[in-house]
Amino acid sequence: MADTNGETPQATQQQAPAQAAPKSWDEWLSGQDETVQELADSHVHGLKSALDSERKQRQDMAKQLKALERNAEAGSEAAKALGELTARLEQAERQAAFYAVANTPEIGCSNPRAAFLVAQASGHFTRSGEPDWKAIRAEAPELFRQRGSANGGAGTQATPKAASMNDFIRAAAGRG
Repeated sequence: MADTNGETPQATQQQAPAQAAPKSWDEWLSGQDETVQELADSHVHGLKSALDSERKQRQDMAKQLKALERNAEAGSEAAKALGELTARLEQAERQAAFYAVANTPEIGCSNPRAAFLVAQASGHFTRSGEPDWKAIRAEAPELFRQRGSANGGAGTQATPKAASMNDFIRAAAGRG
């Protein structure tokens, strides 16, 4: 259906300007009103305090295990068991720290477990124990997301013209 000036109703409608998507959680949150920011801060504060508490407990447990290992009789079964338990705890700490960094937007790792296994197998850790992200990314680039648009190209392609019966008849007759 055409207007009096020959335009379709869809063509006369004006679209609202698209807002740019925020690049990070912090950017989005800074654009929210104060009540939303306070709610988010209180929620995150509870999570951070729980995480800090867990980390402190693990550190205390590691210290206790090392003290027990020093006091155990050298070469005894208890000393061996304590040594193995200490090593497993340190490995779990290293893995948890790796996962925490891998999930940040700057790193963009889509499969932290696989990335940790690659880093561990290939020795992609610095002397200080930090992951060497450049080396991990070079060895397994498929484990990292590509930054891009979230809309997937929506609205960027023209809609195909609907074929009419005349178009089909002309095509069958070889004149179309």
